[in-house]
Amino acid sequence: MGMPAVALLPSARNRSRPVARCALSLFHTQQSTGAKTQAIVRLHNAQMANRAAAGGRLLSSAGASPLGTSPVPNELEPCDRELLVSPLGSRAENTLRSSITMNLEPSVWPRGDGEMAERIREHDWAATLLGPIGRWPQSLRTAVDMVLAMPGPANILWGPAHVQLYNDAYIAIAKDRHPELLGRPAAEGWPEVHAEVLVPVMKRAFAGRATRIADLSVTLLGHDGRSVQRAFDTTWSPIRDDHGAFAGAMELLVEVADRRREETNLRESEAQHRLLIEDWVQAVWETDGSGVVVADSPSWRAYTGQTLGEWLGYGWLDAIHPDDRSYAERQWREAISAHGLINTEFRLRAPDGGWRWTNVRAAPVLNAGAHVEKWVGINIDIDIRKRSEERYRTLFDAMDEAYAVVEVIRDESHAWSDFRFLEVNPAFMQHTSMPYPVGKTATELLGTPNPRWTQMYGQVLDTGEPLRVQEAEQTLGRIFDLNIFSLDRERNRVAVLFTDITGRVCAEAALRESEERFRALVTAGGNTIYRMSPDWRRMYQLDSATLAATAEPIEDWVEKYILAEDLPRVRAAIDVAIDTKSLFELEHRVLLADGSVGWVLSRAVPLLGPNSEIVEWFGAGSDVTTRREMQERQGVLVAELQHRTRNLLGVVRSIAQQTMAQTGPTEHFREQFNDRLSALSRVQDLLSRSDQEPITLRALIQTELDALGAGAMQDRIRLHGPFVRLRKATVQTFALALHELATNARKYGALTSEHGQLRVTWRTYAADGEGRRLLLDWVEEGISHPLEGRDAVSKRRGYGRELIERALPYVLQAETSYELGETVLRCSIDLPLSERADPRTRA
Repeated sequence: MGMPAVALLPSARNRSRPVARCALSLFHTQQSTGAKTQAIVRLHNAQMANRAAAGGRLLSSAGASPLGTSPVPNELEPCDRELLVSPLGSRAENTLRSSITMNLEPSVWPRGDGEMAERIREHDWAATLLGPIGRWPQSLRTAVDMVLAMPGPANILWGPAHVQLYNDAYIAIAKDRHPELLGRPAAEGWPEVHAEVLVPVMKRAFAGRATRIADLSVTLLGHDGRSVQRAFDTTWSPIRDDHGAFAGAMELLVEVADRRREETNLRESEAQHRLLIEDWVQAVWETDGSGVVVADSPSWRAYTGQTLGEWLGYGWLDAIHPDDRSYAERQWREAISAHGLINTEFRLRAPDGGWRWTNVRAAPVLNAGAHVEKWVGINIDIDIRKRSEERYRTLFDAMDEAYAVVEVIRDESHAWSDFRFLEVNPAFMQHTSMPYPVGKTATELLGTPNPRWTQMYGQVLDTGEPLRVQEAEQTLGRIFDLNIFSLDRERNRVAVLFTDITGRVCAEAALRESEERFRALVTAGGNTIYRMSPDWRRMYQLDSATLAATAEPIEDWVEKYILAEDLPRVRAAIDVAIDTKSLFELEHRVLLADGSVGWVLSRAVPLLGPNSEIVEWFGAGSDVTTRREMQERQGVLVAELQHRTRNLLGVVRSIAQQTMAQTGPTEHFREQFNDRLSALSRVQDLLSRSDQEPITLRALIQTELDALGAGAMQDRIRLHGPFVRLRKATVQTFALALHELATNARKYGALTSEHGQLRVTWRTYAADGEGRRLLLDWVEEGISHPLEGRDAVSKRRGYGRELIERALPYVLQAETSYELGETVLRCSIDLPLSERADPRTRA
C-alpha cells in the first residue's frame, strides 16, 4: 500500500538476444525524475538480459559497473538513452543508481541507513518463504532498492504467498503491525483486506496487468491510539523475476483524506454560502452597462411592493424615501461614471407602506475588453441595525462620560503624527471645555497638544489591543481617565471613552498629603496607628515612632510585636472584640524597635460593611511605658503605705484590746472589733492594687468568704453573675456590708450546718435616666437555729443590719431589703454602678 508505482518490465524479448524497451509510459503520474528512474531500471534489465545471454558474463567491460564508466548500451531505446545521459539531480535517483550498481557487486545488501534497510539486512530470511537473502532474484533486489529509495509509502508483495516488504514511509501506515509485517504473507498482515482487495490485485499482477484503486478505505491506528478510517489512491505494478515471469507487484500509496476533507468542506461552505445569501440579502438585481434596469427582479418587487413597470428604467428611484432620493441617485450616477463599487444606505418603501433602511451594494461586470457589460447589485435590510443606532445615539448623547471617534493621521514617513475628531457626544465639551471639535485636528484645536495622545492612539491601531490609561493635557489643565479601543483599523479609527478626573486626582493628592502630615504627627507624638484584617490574622499597616513600622501586610505581627507572656491576654481580648464587634482595649507589653520592652495602651474599632460584617479594624496605640514605670514606683509606695496602715491598725487593735481588758465586756467586743478591723484591712489591700487589678464584685465576695474559712464549704456556696467592676468610692462601705452578711452566715446562718446552702447572685440592668445599676441577692437556706444568737439581726437592730438598711441607702444611694424567716434569709442590695448627683445636694 503506497504511492503511484514503478513497474519493472521484462529485461529481454526472448532468451536469444538482449533487448530494452522504453519505460516512460509506465510513469504517467511521475515527473521527469520518475522517468529517469525507470530508464535506470530498464538499463539494469538490459544488463541482466546480457548476462543471461553471455552465460553470466556482462557484455560491458569486465568488472565495470553498467552505470559507471561503461557506455550506455545500444540496445536501449532512444528515450532511455536521452534520460540516462542527463544529470540525475535528485537524491532518490542517485541512491537508486548506486543501489543498482551495488547489486551487481558482492557486498552487504541492501545498503542505506534507513530503518527498513537495516531491518531487511538483519532479518532471518531463511525462516521465511522468500528464503536466504543471497538467493533472491536480482529483479526483487532491484525492486527493493527502488522502494527503499522512494520518499512516499511503498511496499512489495512477492510470490504466491504475497510476502510483504516495505519502506520507511510505509511504517506510518503499518503503525502497530510494524515490524511484524516484514517478511510475512499479506493474508496474515492484512487479513481484513487480503481476500477482497489484495488477492484480485495480485491475480492481475501475475497476469502482467497493473491496477489502480481510488479511495481505498482502510481502518488504521491513529496518532492517539484509536482506530480511524483513512483513504488512499493505490497503484499496483507487476514485477518480473529473472526468468521473465511475473512474480510480484509493487504498490505506491497516496493518502486522499485531506482531499476528501477539502471537498467536504467546500460542499459545506457552498451550502452555507447559499443559506447566508438567502438569509442575508433581501433583493438581487441587475442593470445594463449604463445603469438602466432592463430585467425583472422578483426579489426587489417583493421587497418594495413595486410592479414590474414601476421597477424598470429609473422607476426604482420612486421607491426611495423622498429625503434620501437625491442622495441615492447621486451616489448611483457617480458610481456609473467612475465604474466603481457602490456601498450606500437609504430608506426604501416597504409593501405595507412603511419605510425600511437598506444597504445597497453593487459592482460592475466587465467583459473581455474591460468594458462594463452590466451591473449586479443586492439590497441588505439594515432597518433593525439603524433603529438600534438611533437608540444608541440617544444613549450616546445622554452619557455622562465623554466619547469621541478619531482618525489617526500618519506623516510622510508613515509615523503617527496627529488625529482628527470625527464624532463626539455632548459630554465631550463638558469634560474638556473645548469648542465643538468635529472635522478638526488636535493641532488645529490645541496648538501643541500632548504628543502622548497620538502615540497611544497609534499603539492601539498597531496592536489591536485596548488601552486604559490616565493622562494629563497641560493645554487644558486637566487630567483624564481614558479607555481607548480600536474601531476600524483599516481606516485608522479609534474610539475613546474618558472622564475628567482632575478634581479626584487633586483630592487624592491632598488626601495623601494629609495622611503624610497625620503620620508625621503620630510619629512626633510617640503614638502608633495600625490596620488589621477582620480576623486579626494579618496586619495591613503600622506606623509608629517606637515600634518597627510596616507598610506591607504581614502575618507574623504577633511574633514581631507581642511578648509571649502577654499573648493569652491579647488573644482573649481580640476574641471578645470580634465576637461582640465592639471596641478592643488593652494595656500590654510590646517589643520596641530598639529591642527593648515597652507598654502600650491599644484601642481598635471595627469598620463594618453594608451587611454589618467587619471589613477591617482601625487602631491606635499610646506609649504608656513611662506611666507604667511610674505606677510601678507608685505601687511600691502604696504597698509601703499599706504595710504601715496595717501596722497602724494593729496598734489600734492593741489599744482596743488594752482598753477592753480594763473596761470589759472583753471577749465578745474583742472578737467583733477585730473582725471588722480585718475586713477594713482587706478592703484597703484591694484598693491599693486597684490601678493594676480592677476590684470586681466576685473578688470582693470571695475575699470575705475566704477570710472566714469558707473555702472548705465550696460545695454549699454558689456565686453566679457577670463581670462587674466596682467604683473605688463604693468598695469600702459595700465591703463592710458583705462582711456582716458573711460573718452572720458563718457563725449563725446557713454555713453553720451541713445542710445549709448559700446562694449569692447578681446582675446589672439599665435604669431609666440613671445609668446602669447592680442588683445583688443574698439567700441562705437550711438555717438550723434561726432564732439563736443572731447578733441582734433577729432580736435587735445591731450594727450589721443598721449598715445594710441605713448606711448603704445613705452613702451609696442603694435600695435594700432584709427578710429573715425560720429557715431562710433573703437580703437584696440594689445600687448604682455609675456616679450620679447626690440627691442630698439637690435643691
